[in-house]
Amino acid sequence: MAAGCGMPLAAESRYAGDLPACGAGSGARATLVRQAAGFSFSPSDGVLVISGTVAPDGSFTGSLVTNPSRHDQQSHSATAAPPFTLTVTGRLDGAAATGTYATPRCHAAFRLPRVETTLLP
Repeated sequence: MAAGCGMPLAAESRYAGDLPACGAGSGARATLVRQAAGFSFSPSDGVLVISGTVAPDGSFTGSLVTNPSRHDQQSHSATAAPPFTLTVTGRLDGAAATGTYATPRCHAAFRLPRVETTLLP
């Protein structure tokens, strides 16, 4: 552990780049971070984070299920909206993360280049 830190430092790989837009409009910045056999993917570098596993061959898969907002449930009480599922699948290597991001409304293929990270400024 580093002096003064409560958590051990772990090797991680970071991939970041543009996630193509679905339909009209521009894309958004996306980040995927791998630590050991797990990963986290932020499709718009926002608050939604999809977590999952990375296989020994570099393939990854993960999903996030969100529930409709309470407002949506009340306004459509007779026909409750189904959960909204976000998924990401693909493959990691030393140069990039390639894969597919999917929601019920969108499917986008992506390639995020690897970003070198350092602990020193």
